[in-house]
Amino acid sequence: MNTNHAGPARYNRFRIGLAVLCLLGGLGLAKMSVSPPAKKSSVGPQIGLSRLDLPSAKSRQNRPVFSNVVSATSAAPVPGTPTFGHPVISGIGGTGFEESIRIDPTNPDRIYTSAPGTASADTSWIWHSLDGGKTFKWVVGASPLEGKVTTCHGGGDTEILVDGQGRLYFNDLTLANFSTARSDDGGTTFTCSNTGVPDTAVDRQWYAVDGDPLNGGSLYLANDEIGPGAPMCGSSAGNNVLVMYRSPVTNALAATAGIEFGPANHVSAVGSCDEAIMGNNEVSPVATTLGQPNGLGGFAALPNPVKHVYVVHDNAQLSEILIGRCFPVAFGAPVANVSDPSGLNCTDRMIADLGPNQKTGGDFPTMAIDKAGNLYAVWEQAPIDPNGNIMGDTVLKYSYSIDQGNTWATPIQIDTSGSPEGVLHNNVFAWIAAGDDGRVNIVWYGTPSVANPDDQTCGVNAPLPPSQGKNINGPDSVDGLWSLWMTQSTNAHEAAPTFTAPVRASEHHIHRGSVQTLLGGQCGNRALGDYLQLRTGPQGEAHISYADSNNIIGAAVGHAMYVRQNGGTGLIAASSPINAPGLTPFNGISDPAGDGKYEAGGISSANMPQLDVLKSNVVKATNVPCSTAAPCYKFVTQLNNFSLAPTPAQDPDTDLVWSTQWFVPSSTDSNGGKNYHVYAESFNGAALKCFVGENAVELVGGGGVLTYPGRTQLPAANCQSTLGPNGNITIYLPIAAVNEPGAIDNRLHEVTATTMTLQQRANTNADTFGIGIGGSFFNLIDVAQPYVFDPTELKIISITRLGNGHIVLQCQGVPNQLNTIQSSIDLTAGFSFLDSVMADTNGMFQYDDGSSVGLTEKFYRLTLP
Repeated sequence: MNTNHAGPARYNRFRIGLAVLCLLGGLGLAKMSVSPPAKKSSVGPQIGLSRLDLPSAKSRQNRPVFSNVVSATSAAPVPGTPTFGHPVISGIGGTGFEESIRIDPTNPDRIYTSAPGTASADTSWIWHSLDGGKTFKWVVGASPLEGKVTTCHGGGDTEILVDGQGRLYFNDLTLANFSTARSDDGGTTFTCSNTGVPDTAVDRQWYAVDGDPLNGGSLYLANDEIGPGAPMCGSSAGNNVLVMYRSPVTNALAATAGIEFGPANHVSAVGSCDEAIMGNNEVSPVATTLGQPNGLGGFAALPNPVKHVYVVHDNAQLSEILIGRCFPVAFGAPVANVSDPSGLNCTDRMIADLGPNQKTGGDFPTMAIDKAGNLYAVWEQAPIDPNGNIMGDTVLKYSYSIDQGNTWATPIQIDTSGSPEGVLHNNVFAWIAAGDDGRVNIVWYGTPSVANPDDQTCGVNAPLPPSQGKNINGPDSVDGLWSLWMTQSTNAHEAAPTFTAPVRASEHHIHRGSVQTLLGGQCGNRALGDYLQLRTGPQGEAHISYADSNNIIGAAVGHAMYVRQNGGTGLIAASSPINAPGLTPFNGISDPAGDGKYEAGGISSANMPQLDVLKSNVVKATNVPCSTAAPCYKFVTQLNNFSLAPTPAQDPDTDLVWSTQWFVPSSTDSNGGKNYHVYAESFNGAALKCFVGENAVELVGGGGVLTYPGRTQLPAANCQSTLGPNGNITIYLPIAAVNEPGAIDNRLHEVTATTMTLQQRANTNADTFGIGIGGSFFNLIDVAQPYVFDPTELKIISITRLGNGHIVLQCQGVPNQLNTIQSSIDLTAGFSFLDSVMADTNGMFQYDDGSSVGLTEKFYRLTLP
């Protein structure tokens, strides 16, 4: 604990040795020594060592005493506040539009995400992580180079699900139907159908599962049918109907589970105005006997308890939030509470009537169910004038039900004023997840910027009507910096539930500009799609899939991203606080050997050691070929056994690339920032050449796939390598070549080392006009966990023992940020967290360690949090 000392302090009478470890961003360790520190070089992390010898009582009689020690104020998060690891680029290839996420319940280290390409390109993607979200690649069943994942059609919308036996289900929207697929081997092979449901003109699908669909359980599909709603609902024409399907149709057809679905049950009525677009569906973990409405204001009682499946939605006028409640019955003639052609009985319940002066639609309402069976819903809402123009902030609204959705609490507004950026005035794409009784997380995109009625495209005063949608203000007329946020409640169904202040989960903003929403007239920027997703891991930790559009072509596409909660309160009380170490590496990373594999088309090759990354790190360098006046970033990648030779027996492609990419978010760049990369390349065994460039997109049909072409070749002196076992590639990149005006800090974010194979050189299709179109398709062979590079040198300047046994550290860290102090009593047990302290504008802070009383030796280490 930090303690203030007002009066003179006296030295203790014994001698104490205190060793200080100084690290660059917490990278590296050093053998303790009392010898003077070596002279610094210009490369590599610098570690300074010193030992303080306290004078004897006699020698200190006439020396000044240390007095008036003022402790630094610890600005660490409030205890229990959720914290997050570094964001991970889950989609090195593909794009990040509307990324879904699921965690395999049989192996929590196996995480799947998916995203659609475009229907015209007939392509969608599934990625998987086998290390708990540290790295992602396309599943093995993906096609080479472009990544299409099944032989069936698709590209419109995607949804994935993993059942309790580890089977992977995939649903891809086509121009006419759903392409439905199942993989029983983790995405290596798929069985699929182009006609998953017995209907056409369908849209936006969601999955939920109860039990084992191949052994008596059911997979539930909720989606819209386009057109059979009322012809006109206010100004909305040709309206939707909400439906739900069940698979398999009978136990005898279990092999078709997730591939063929039975007839639709119309949750909202045909010819009605009760459906605009639905959010997710979820199965309650609690079985009850609640049946269909009995016509007397109550509900029938079922003879046996069943688990209900719910789906949240809004109405066509975007003025109501409703929830469909279904339960399984026998497939057969329609007999209430007994059977139905769809195998379901459903009813629709009101959650909230927003009234004539409020509107939702930013974009889907979402719902969650906790382990006790309580229901929760969240949605976006904004005030409107009589003409339907949005006249204020787009806020988050929340409600809950403790009686299976029959009645709902009066909605409350989630307070976003406590974010590090102040009030978040515009908030979209909220997703909610629940755990133990009363515990929920909500994530969303939010910005402190306000809507601009004079926005030239989407403001209500726009001089010309927009080419798409309507100009009615709202999130579509915001020119803001958007971040990914999370709030949490552990008493979510009390009369007055409390929520934490918004926590930024994305480390930095992820988008610049507007966001297209139904609420805002579908006029804004479309790069983020319509949603993000949140799932809960086995410790109750949050796992989030989202998009980051900070790149040269960010107005059109972003990267698929993933981030995981690593600390603070979780949604499972017994596992709180969360403890997920190893998710915030700085300045370098080690990667397991043996995972450099060609994995495509259902083939997983043997390891290719020349492309098997072992380590990656970055330092700031001033040695030749750089200088103090012209410093460089020095990128080093260590390989298992480095050679330039292709491996045709395992991979037919002969262009080899060793790449490192990173993000530089900017507050002034119209695209939000840059995605730079450097790489070394050998074509068919030729000598290495090194390049620097930005990401791009190579077109596929009406869509595209992310690529990484080089724009500028670096001099040979900047492109160095050492062949053989544990060989390496060293690239010296002049910092001036990747200077980004308005960068939010001096860090390189999401630094990610990869290896790739290509059929042609990476810059064959050059980005001639510098707009992010071009590049070459690639196979991702190996990828290392992302890290953050921070060039700030962290120093413990001095240490002093006080008369009360406390130790005071004078430190220099990262200005205006938290800096973490770790300690060890003997180095054998490693370092443990002591505290996080906010440095001042010069990076200076002071820390008073009261836990050192009675110790004769203690070691300290200053790192980044």
